[in-house]
Amino acid sequence: MALIELIYVSTVTTPLSDEQLIELNRFCKSTNQLNGISGMLLYDGHHFMQVIEGERDHVERLYKNIQQDPRHTEVVALIINDLPKRNFSRWSMGVIDLSKHPSYRKVKTTRPHRRLPLSYKLLKSFRDHEMEFEERVRKSFG
Repeated sequence: MALIELIYVSTVTTPLSDEQLIELNRFCKSTNQLNGISGMLLYDGHHFMQVIEGERDHVERLYKNIQQDPRHTEVVALIINDLPKRNFSRWSMGVIDLSKHPSYRKVKTTRPHRRLPLSYKLLKSFRDHEMEFEERVRKSFG
């Protein structure tokens, strides 16, 4: 089956505590491993940005569940692409709380010949607060 990546942003309904974020990570890892999902979740205290990679039907099913999760609203898919290979193959779900780890905000030097995948570029833009969120974002996938 073909791989896809889905990248979405959302707004949290209530800020998550450290314990809630740890529990979310634990749940996502176990569920994602069973379904062949990999990816990365960034959290800045107000918004999520997540990259989900896997077989199309698994990713679409997971995204529908994510849209129903009461921990966040205004879930909007930014990118849905075919994927020749996974960019986060070692992560059944990596979670980074940017509000707790300011070191992730530091710009790291990349080799000029290395082309970063779009998912990395979007995560970097989110991390560096280069994205603006409208007060009411239109929901995707009706």
